[in-house]
Amino acid sequence: MFQSLRSLVGGKPIKREGTRRAADGIEPEAIVDLTEDPVIKQLVDRNKDPCICPVCIDVVKEPVATKCGHVFCKECLTRAMGPSKLCPKCRKTETSFVRLYTYLP
Repeated sequence: MFQSLRSLVGGKPIKREGTRRAADGIEPEAIVDLTEDPVIKQLVDRNKDPCICPVCIDVVKEPVATKCGHVFCKECLTRAMGPSKLCPKCRKTETSFVRLYTYLP
């Protein structure tokens, strides 16, 4: 699914300018509504419970995900990884993480 979504936006990474993204303020050419997709509906239904950070054992604040797929609070992950750059959950080497944005209707 992500590969096909990436092809919609050209697959180019977004440039970073300080703490802002270069794409801030740019309107999308198309909005893809996935709410009718049965797979997406199942995922949404299963994910109504709040995500719990495995570090602080609380509801995730400013959620981020590692490349290995684990979700943490941004602050918890930053502190837990420290200089070792290992995922606190599975101990795989992680050089970066992705900020997760959620839409709640």
